[in-house]
Order: sequence, then C-alpha cells, then structure tokens
Amino acid sequence: MRTEAPAFDDTNFVRPLARARPYPRRMDRRAAHGFAALLTILAVLWATTSAHAQCDCDHTLDTSVTVANGDDLGVMPGDRVCVSSGARPFLRLNEFHGTAADPITILNCGGVVEISNPDRAYALVIEGESDFVRVTGTGDPEHEYGFRVSAPDREPYPGIGVWILGRATNIEVDHMEVFDTGFAGVMAKTDPSCDDRPFWDDFVMRDTRLHHLWVHDTGGEGFYIGSTQSAGYTRSCDGADVVIPAHRLEGVTVDHLLIENTGWDGIQIGFASDCTFTDSIVRHTGLERVEFQMQGVQLGGSICTLRRLDIRDTAAMGIIVLDASDVTIADTLIADVEADGIYLNLRTASAGRWDLVHNTITGAMSAGVRGFGDGQIGNATNNLVFGNAMGNLQLPRTMTSTTNVEVADATAAGIVGSGDYHLTSGSPARGAGTDLTSMGYAIDLDGRLRNVPPSVGAYEFAEDSPDAGVPIDAAVVTPPTSDAAIPPGTDAGPLPDTGPRPDGGTTTTPSSGCGCRVGSREPAAPLGVLVTMLAAVLSRRARRAAASST
Repeated sequence: MRTEAPAFDDTNFVRPLARARPYPRRMDRRAAHGFAALLTILAVLWATTSAHAQCDCDHTLDTSVTVANGDDLGVMPGDRVCVSSGARPFLRLNEFHGTAADPITILNCGGVVEISNPDRAYALVIEGESDFVRVTGTGDPEHEYGFRVSAPDREPYPGIGVWILGRATNIEVDHMEVFDTGFAGVMAKTDPSCDDRPFWDDFVMRDTRLHHLWVHDTGGEGFYIGSTQSAGYTRSCDGADVVIPAHRLEGVTVDHLLIENTGWDGIQIGFASDCTFTDSIVRHTGLERVEFQMQGVQLGGSICTLRRLDIRDTAAMGIIVLDASDVTIADTLIADVEADGIYLNLRTASAGRWDLVHNTITGAMSAGVRGFGDGQIGNATNNLVFGNAMGNLQLPRTMTSTTNVEVADATAAGIVGSGDYHLTSGSPARGAGTDLTSMGYAIDLDGRLRNVPPSVGAYEFAEDSPDAGVPIDAAVVTPPTSDAAIPPGTDAGPLPDTGPRPDGGTTTTPSSGCGCRVGSREPAAPLGVLVTMLAAVLSRRARRAAASST
C-alpha cells in the first residue's frame, strides 16, 4: 500500500551530515557544489534524451549526420527514425527498406529540421532503392512544416530541394517547406545510366505520395514528377549510343500543396497512371519566362484526375495536357492566365476520354478551353466560363457539352468580384447545372456539398448548400507569410568535393555520424523533471551546508 512520505527535516539532514564528515570546510563546499552541478548536467542530458524518446523513435540522426544508410544502421520495417532539429547542409537517405504493412517513418524531432545546401545540387535526397518509407515533418506539433529545405545553387548544377531517385519507390513525403532552389522544389524520378541499364525494363516507381507541402520561390518547376523524355534517354554505353526508355510511375497521389512563385511550371507530371492531384493552390508560375516552361500544371503521357485546384496568375496555360488520353479536371478555378485556361492535345496518344466538370475558367488571354484530338470523347459539363480573350469552350467535335454557362464577363457571370469567384444570388450559374452527385461530383472547391440541382462552376452558391462545409485545408490555403519570400535556412558554408553526386557531378560524402538507437520508447520526461528537481534541492541544501560550516 502506497503511503505519503514523511515531512523532510533539513536540520536533521544537512547539518548532521556536515558535522559527521571529517573533511575540511573548503572540501565540503566544493564537493557539495560539484555534486549539485553534476546532477544538473545529468538532468539536461536526460531532458535531451527524453525529447527524442517522446518522438517514439528507434534511431536518431543528429545534426552531424548528412548521409545515412538504413541497412548499416540496422533500421527495420516499422522503425521510426528521428532527425534531430537544427541546421545541416544536406541529408541523403540510402537503403531504407520498409514493407507495405510496416513502412519506415523518418521524422523531425525537437523542432524544425533546417536543410540548406548553398553549393550543391541537392538538399534532401531519398535514394539507394529505398522503399516503403515516409519522410514527414509532423514530429513536432508546434510546427506545421517540420522540415525547411533549400538548395539555391545554380552553377554548375542547379539545386533540387527534395529529390526521390536511385530507383526509390513507395515513398511518401509530407509537411515540409521547400524554397529557394536553383531548379525544382521537389523531384520524383530516376534518370537511367549505363551501370543500371539491366534494371530498366522492369523498374516502375510505385505509390508516390506527396502532400501538405509548401513549395515556393524555385528556379525551375515547383514539382517535377516523372520524366518528360517520351523518346527515352540516349546514353553512350561501352562506346555505343543506346536509348533507354523513361520509367513509368503507377499510383501518384499529390494533394494539399501550396505552390507559388516558381521560375518554371508549377507542377509537371509525366508518364504516370492512376494519378491524382487535388486540394491545392498553384499561383504565380513561370516567372523566368522560359518558353514551354510557364504553365500552372502540365500533364504528359499520364492518366490523371485533377480535382479542387485553385490556379491563378500563370505565365502561360493554367493546365496543359499533352499525349494523355484519359484525364478528368473538375471542381477547379483557373483565373488570370496568359494563354489558354485549359489546353488539351492528344497528339500521338490513342483516343480516350477527357471530362471537364464543374470548373470556373476566366481571365485567360487566349481561350477558356481548347482541345485537339480526333476521336476523343468525354463531356464538358457544368462549367462557368467567362471573360476569356479568344472565346470560352473550343472542344473536339466528338466531345459533348452540356449545361455550361458561357458569358461575356464577370458582371454577366454574377460573381462577387475583386478576385472572389463565388456566386452572388442573382448569378445565372446558380442552380443551373446537371446533377452529377451519383458520379462523385458532390463537393465543391470550398468543400461544401452541392445542391440538387447544383450551381455551375467550381463553387456552389453557399446558401443553397445542404451543408456549410469546410475549407479544403486552412493550413495549405493560408500559410504564414504566404505572399512573401522566406529567408533560406542556415548557410553551412562550402563543402569539399569528395564523391559522386546524384546528378553525375560531385558532392561531399562525409561520415554518416551517429545512428543512435534510443533504448526505450517510453516517455521519460517525468523522470527527467524529477532529476532536475532533485538537483535544485541538493544545490540549495549544499549552499546552506557551506554557509553553516563557515
């Protein structure tokens, strides 16, 4: 049975102890203070260890670690790997192998991980055939984006912020801010080489999941997912030129992104099937004005569904679809773009289906929608299209167009105005659509349920919605200081060239540092607090003992 501890009598503790010991007074004082200092140091060390234990991790990569090999560290499927908060120049993750049932989780611990590589072509790299791995910035609830990643170098090789390569597959990346990159913010593809040529007939990058990412101020694309090399890559192997085809991606899921201020396209997806891009904002793209690299969204040779996107202020098309026969674009706003709102061209692909449903398209300097494709079928239904310089809907003859509202300008469309494209009560789009809820078109861009019959366009008229709904994700829609450039992370200084780099140049390959295994997953903070309290009590008693002995 647990009982209360008796009252502590410091008279019977400190003074008898001082009287009983035969040492000189100076030695008593030094010993007492030294013992208290030792306990304080132990408390601090315990608290540091406890912070990582509270992250529930099996391994820890401290700030000295820039290259980590999962096999060498003994990382097993289902393990959690802590990345200590603080600054480091880069982090390369090699040969981390989870399983579908037990993926490996790699997360920040103790605050924000700052990765800034000012003089190399990469910052955070997942490579070495790693598979079934999640790298997440959710390790500290105080921070929405637990990793801040930048790679501003442009010469001789432009920097990439987050890079999935080296035949890595089944990778998830989330809750990061990626900014100030010489080239792409996030890249997911592996370019072939002669050395790994035997693998290319079979390799497929599967189940790539990218979500809750804020990518801004990039020199190239915000996101570069899959290849654009439809003709393959020409390589000189053993003295002869060979063509190695680009690998496919199966199962690409991209959502809850904020992409802004990109030098090239906002996001590019190529050679992907079973692909979705949803619930995201893309704005201010193509700032470098590089021809053919100024779109908001570019799809090439992919089978994709795009839903609930807010795309504004692009230097060319809002969305461009090339060599892709099966694409759905729905519940999306496209506004103020310098070419077509949506441009579709089947080119060499076999005929398939394009569906354009519940979109609001306005302010294009060319057409609202232009499509080219012999034999291409599909529907343009419930779209609100207005105020586009060269017409609204221009579709292949084999596509159908039903219950769209095409008008001259914003006044005729009945929108709120001043950048707000929600409907007013008198809008001709209110309640003018065809009910498609049974086909999955039940929620508008704001996350509100659509009425029956629904309003035309991306937004349901709010007062008609059966449910007020919620925004798609406030953390993504209105991040802190989203319209301002964020300063890069700590500059770690130049690094010597000592080894190969992912893009064929050179890079530093230092010691992997400590891959420390935390002995217990149980939170130890209460014991750390107890040690701290004990150190304080003993320090006070020591001062009293020293004073009484003088």
